[in-house]
Amino acid sequence: MSSRRIFSKWKKTKILQDSSLRSYIPKTSIYSALRLKEMLNQFQMVYVKPDLGTHGKGVMRVTQHANDSFELREGTSTATFTEIDSLLAKIKTRIGKRKYLIQQGVHMLSHRGRKFDLRVFVQKNVDNKWEVMSILGRKAAAHKIVTNVSNGGKMESLRTLLKPHLNASSTQQLRSELERIGLSVGARLSKGHKGLKELGLDIAIDKSMHPWILEVNTKPAIYVYRTFNPAAYRRIVRNAKAYGRLK
Repeated sequence: MSSRRIFSKWKKTKILQDSSLRSYIPKTSIYSALRLKEMLNQFQMVYVKPDLGTHGKGVMRVTQHANDSFELREGTSTATFTEIDSLLAKIKTRIGKRKYLIQQGVHMLSHRGRKFDLRVFVQKNVDNKWEVMSILGRKAAAHKIVTNVSNGGKMESLRTLLKPHLNASSTQQLRSELERIGLSVGARLSKGHKGLKELGLDIAIDKSMHPWILEVNTKPAIYVYRTFNPAAYRRIVRNAKAYGRLK
């Protein structure tokens, strides 16, 4: 059986919010001008992202500064607004009639001045059991707000990225927590979507070392592991052949 996908970010978020994983889910709402105002007042920084979309395309970051000015970032461009109505008008031109989400901003850790998150790859093995195949870091390109490799991000090992922030013992504890999260997400999403066979969780770590699930990709890229984790790549390919993604 081929792997089924869940395309809607909102649908995946709603499923995970209604579970034991809710403490790892940033507050998320369907975009509206009113909700943006409310969430900016609460968090000062939010991400506005398309409900349907991949590779970080269309993602915007909105920040409300102490002087009540607003900053809108997309890609490498930045615009500043002194009035929220001007900000809302600009966002409306970017969104059009498409469904967008607002997500609580996470102040993620940095490595050498660049933000990073972690890609946790979980997959059904040949025994049809969820298994953590790999945890790799993704470091944003200079002046970018997303970490996607397709957007210029760079893959790094978990150990390399966390070394300035955690000792070896604490890094291992965090890895174990990430593995538990990955397996739990697999179990929860596949309850109502039996065809799911592979997931790529994008997880940010904040300055309190708390993990936040930013997104779950139901058809994650495989090719990156060929270079960065050849042993995991071989196992991923074997499993993908078993359930029909690869021949």
